[in-house]
Amino acid sequence: MGLVCEAIESRGIPTVTLAMERGVPAPRVARVSFPYNLPMGEPGDKEGHRRVALAALGLLHELEGPAELDI
Repeated sequence: MGLVCEAIESRGIPTVTLAMERGVPAPRVARVSFPYNLPMGEPGDKEGHRRVALAALGLLHELEGPAELDI
C-alpha cells in the first residue's frame, strides 16, 4: 500500500492510509483501534464510518508531510 501512496503523492495528490498497527510504510497513516478487516468499524455503523472517514480526510489538512496519528 505504501508504494501506491508514494506514487500518488509524487504526482501532488495527498493520501491517507487507514491502519490497525504501527509502522505502516505510507506517507500519512491514520491508525484506528478496530479489529483487522474492519478499518472503518463495525458493519452497518454509518455514523461511525462517517466519523472515521472525516477524521482521516481531516489529516490531509492537518499534516503537511509524512506522519502517523491515532484517530
